[in-house]
Amino acid sequence: MSDNVLLIHGTWCNCENWGEFATELERRGYVVHAPTHRHHGAPGKTDVWANAQKVGEVGLLDYVADLADLVEAMDGPPILVGHSVGALVAQLLAARVRTAGVVLLGPAPAAGMWNAYPTMFRLWARYLPQWLSGKTMYPVSWKVWTTLICNTTAPDIQKSYYATLCAESGTAYRQMSLWFLDPRQNARVDFDAVDAPVLVVTGSEDKCTVPRIGKVTSKKYGSRGTYVELAGSDHMMTVGTFMPHTLAAIDTWTRDNALAPAAHP
Repeated sequence: MSDNVLLIHGTWCNCENWGEFATELERRGYVVHAPTHRHHGAPGKTDVWANAQKVGEVGLLDYVADLADLVEAMDGPPILVGHSVGALVAQLLAARVRTAGVVLLGPAPAAGMWNAYPTMFRLWARYLPQWLSGKTMYPVSWKVWTTLICNTTAPDIQKSYYATLCAESGTAYRQMSLWFLDPRQNARVDFDAVDAPVLVVTGSEDKCTVPRIGKVTSKKYGSRGTYVELAGSDHMMTVGTFMPHTLAAIDTWTRDNALAPAAHP
């Protein structure tokens, strides 16, 4: 049983991107914590240009350290819910702090995993100069956004979500994508240190982090891992048509693992 849920957003995003997803978890009785990573934020609400000058050199373990401080201040171990790169951060965090459970939505690959799948290469290879130099990664073009990230998402959600994006860290992406060049192996997950149940949810049409990565990730956790693939979903399973299916998978998993909140409506 756990009442706390910590939502960890993905690339170019901020806490507000959880939107209705966070609201639905609150309706289920959870206490939802949804921080924004350092030097991130929604355009119009933060100085995104000032943040862009700072975010390029932030590493994966910087995000983990910030979140670990938040977890330590909670009144009990949370369920971690990470999306995309946030799912990798969730695993790195879960190996360092007590957690009740871990939910990985369209997880990015940990160090040691093959990550050069064709659609992922088409999407991410353009940022190689920023990775190597530790510079800022600005959001992709509209065409790339709609064809390789939100490829089955409704047009109105594609547009509204795109308007919220901010700059991202090239350093964090170098540590993840070019893990074999990182002497400190910042993106390597100690899977054995994560002693909580783990749910991995992927979309069958995800071109951003392909389902194969989710399958491999789930297998790393052995009997603690549960894998669910949503037929027809792209990477954006936290919004739109497939959000209810994602929440249903989480509901089943929390029920099976006695993780539903005490104050469930």
